[in-house]
Amino acid sequence: MLKIFKGFDPRLAAELKRQRKSIIKGLLCVGMGALLTAATIPLTEKAIRAIGDAAPVRTDVREERYGDKQLAEAFGISIGRAREVLTKYRGQRDALPSSWELSSEFGISQEEAERKLYRADLLLSPMEAADQVERRQDDAIRTLGIICLIVVGVFGLKYFFTRGQTFYLSRAATRLASELRMKLYDKLQRMPVTYFNERRTGSIQSVLTNDVNVYQNAVNLIRDSIDGPFKALAALVTIFVIQWQLAIVAMLFIPVLAWFVQRNGRRMREAQGRVQDDLAVLTGVTQEALTGARVIKAFAAESRMSKIYNALVEQTFASQIRAVKRFSKLRPIVELVGAVSLATILYICGYMAKDGTLQVSEIVALTLALDIINQGARALSNVNNTYNTVQAAAKRIYGEILDAPEEAVDDPGQRILESATGRIEFENVSFTYPDGTVALKGVSFVIEPGTSLALVGPSGAGKTTIADLLLRFYDPTDGRILFDGVDIRELKGQWYRAQIGVVPQQTFLFAGTIADNLRLGAPDASDEQIHRAAMAAHADVFIEQTPDKYETVMGERGVRLSGGEGQRLAIARALVREPKVLLLDEATSNLDAQSEQMVTEALGEIMQTRTTLFIAHRLTTASRASKILVLRRGEKLEYGSHEELMAKAGAYSGMYKAFTSGVLADDLG
Repeated sequence: MLKIFKGFDPRLAAELKRQRKSIIKGLLCVGMGALLTAATIPLTEKAIRAIGDAAPVRTDVREERYGDKQLAEAFGISIGRAREVLTKYRGQRDALPSSWELSSEFGISQEEAERKLYRADLLLSPMEAADQVERRQDDAIRTLGIICLIVVGVFGLKYFFTRGQTFYLSRAATRLASELRMKLYDKLQRMPVTYFNERRTGSIQSVLTNDVNVYQNAVNLIRDSIDGPFKALAALVTIFVIQWQLAIVAMLFIPVLAWFVQRNGRRMREAQGRVQDDLAVLTGVTQEALTGARVIKAFAAESRMSKIYNALVEQTFASQIRAVKRFSKLRPIVELVGAVSLATILYICGYMAKDGTLQVSEIVALTLALDIINQGARALSNVNNTYNTVQAAAKRIYGEILDAPEEAVDDPGQRILESATGRIEFENVSFTYPDGTVALKGVSFVIEPGTSLALVGPSGAGKTTIADLLLRFYDPTDGRILFDGVDIRELKGQWYRAQIGVVPQQTFLFAGTIADNLRLGAPDASDEQIHRAAMAAHADVFIEQTPDKYETVMGERGVRLSGGEGQRLAIARALVREPKVLLLDEATSNLDAQSEQMVTEALGEIMQTRTTLFIAHRLTTASRASKILVLRRGEKLEYGSHEELMAKAGAYSGMYKAFTSGVLADDLG
């Protein structure tokens, strides 16, 4: 069915097919509801006719009145013309006009008028007797009662089909959105770090919320594509049955409607795409403002951020208004064409009634049928609007996320090592970022199992790049990184990263319990394992003091914990995985003296049994490492132990002496 939409996204069509059971059930309910709606048209016609029969004198213009049919047949005129003559000459008399009156009216001789009048007299049947009138009225009331019961039954059935339509299609739409969100989230977990570096978090959130909400309207698109046209078609068939000439007139307006809908479609799609893009930017700025509320207040930047936000709101408003203008042009045009169609047909009905070829009950039924057709036309305009918004949302969903290249870390043929020891070797590693920035140039070093290496250097020296390469967020431009002698590109990505425990400089804790956060990298870890890791990180001291201990719920980003407590939890979280390698980004740089001492003691014990690479912002931290690598502008400047580098009296020695004398701050960035 979706093939009728030119350019409909085949991927969206595939998603809809997954919900086909619910959609088919819903559409069957839609079809039955449309048929029942159309069934009210002939029922209305019969009810109006029965009401006319219940009157003392029949009001139906096509029903036989005394002499009209006979006069029309005898003089070869229409029933409408015959009624005009009878009304003109007989007044209140139940008799035919005289031959003289008819001769004058039709411009014929009196003899011819007498001959035709005689024929009309022969055709006359006696007037209805009183008992016949009463019997006709009783029959009409009985028929009307039956029709009314049928109408109630029709709407009773329609209730169940309308309810089924709402349930099944809503279930399909909700399931479509739910599965899409899971698919998007799963896809985001497989994206490379560069993807998140190049996009605002809020923009990604906008796809998961705004665009997915629009996307699920695809189910409504299917419903409206069936409901409106089906009702209109059923009503048109009814008109054909009642008066085929009027049905042909109604059909003449269909190409006009189709032209207006098609003409508006492309512009509507472009306008809606702009709306979705602006909403993504607005969501991104909103998310940043909420996340950085403390920074905004600290810099007294509320007014500036409000101006930026207000400008984006106005920009989004403007794009929404442009889309509304596009849509607002279509619906009134559709209604106007429908009104012209209705007016034209009603005008024709007047002439047909005058000629006696159309009865009152049929006029009422035709008016109802035309209104249903007009409703169907308006529904088609809604289909056009929904189609364009869904297409715009699908373009963003697939373009922004689902079609973006994934991180290639688990390719076929990759392997795992049965007994890893954690030996790390960088072999002439160079790396250049996609924008052309050179981050590393031919860097080589080895970290033996159970030893540690500190990376030292100013900001931009390449320290973070080495950590990112080790985690395989990026692959080297040149050279190799070896894990136990194997190129890490040959190892399964998930297994390889499971061998590394990471403790970042800025601790990121998720909302949830302490135990949930500790199990982040090892969801199957036992209570004993997380308790052991907490003890090793000296985190058990404050955990045991909390009301619910390991089940204590933390606020978002762990705001209920101090910096030292959060950092010790981060260390414990890394240890729960029982990694072979520890990667530390100066885990003590943001701590007070007491917390730093506790964390340093914990790390000192842990580093003795694991391969450790840490980025040292403080030279006091670097001096505790087995080896020190001094970097400058992506190049290896010096390499050796603290004692070896001090004896060498090179760059490291100079920095350390400057620090100990107070000339250089104990933070290299």
